This record gives sequence, C-alpha cells and structure tokens, in this order.
Amino acid sequence: MTNLCFGCDTKQHVEDEAIEEMIAFQLAMEVNKVNEKEWYKRQAICENCPARQGPTCSKCGCFYKFRTALEGKSCPINLW
Repeated sequence: MTNLCFGCDTKQHVEDEAIEEMIAFQLAMEVNKVNEKEWYKRQAICENCPARQGPTCSKCGCFYKFRTALEGKSCPINLW
C-alpha cells in the first residue's frame, strides 16, 4: 500500500515496506526508548486515534510507530 507522508513538505508517496524499513533503521540508532510493553500500549492508542492517517499522525507529522517508541516524546493531543 502507498501512503502519503504528511510530515513531508513535498507530500511524498511512500510504500508500507519502505516506511517500516525507515522506522527500524532510525530506531536502531536511538538509545532512549520506552520498554516494549509501553511501546505496544502507545501504538494501540495511536491505531485507534482519529488523528492517525495511515502510518502518520496528522497532528505532528511523525510516523506513529517511531514516535511511540521514544522516551522523550508524547502524544500531540495528550492520549499517552
């Protein structure tokens, strides 16, 4: 499936597989991540959020699977 990247000024179209690869690549370099249980809890909230548009949060422009993994990040509409 192709998704529109809402965080990009150029509104790029990105394949699901490419998104997952980008997220995994970036997360491998991060050191301040939440534990796996918290990560899945946050993702579940995002997956049911009306602000989610495909893999992207329409409020902050982040890929939600990336943002939810980071310790220092929070939901832009305070759901987690």
